[in-house]
Amino acid sequence: MIKNPDIVLFEKVQSRDSRAFDELMRGYSPELYSFILRMVSNTEDAQDILQDTFVRVWEKSHQFKGKSSVKTWIFRIAINLSYTHLKKRKRWGLSILDEVKALISGSDPARETEYKFNADLLESSLAYLTPRQHAVVVARIYQDLPFAQISEAVGCSENAAKVHFHEGKKRIESYIKKQVGQDG
Repeated sequence: MIKNPDIVLFEKVQSRDSRAFDELMRGYSPELYSFILRMVSNTEDAQDILQDTFVRVWEKSHQFKGKSSVKTWIFRIAINLSYTHLKKRKRWGLSILDEVKALISGSDPARETEYKFNADLLESSLAYLTPRQHAVVVARIYQDLPFAQISEAVGCSENAAKVHFHEGKKRIESYIKKQVGQDG
């Protein structure tokens, strides 16, 4: 039976192979950074948390038992560090303004205004989610992770992750309806 390449690489990391660790960091950094940035809404904080995540991965690699995928284990560390950071900062907002700006291809002022309004509305609505709902919504929508993987990363059952996602969506929809004056 052929072993998963991530497991083979991670076994080398567990053996303190610094080249394997560099390869692991290069492989996971872009997606992990994007996820963390969506959690904390600040590039400098996201870079710090990304570095802290990989420090923890190196320091705690011996604790990985293979009960989840390497990716899930690493994302779980990042989620925990992001939670800790956000608790300290007491912020649960999600900034997507940079993404919206990137989507704007032309210079249509009406369209740009609509994108900005929608992005601001979504950003403010996400501040009303619980930390777990926030993590699940971000992981599902922006990382397109399956609920099984999300549940492992946030430390709940798959059904609970689905509930957190749907409850988060309801909160977002309710908030947006109230803000645009459609209480029905």
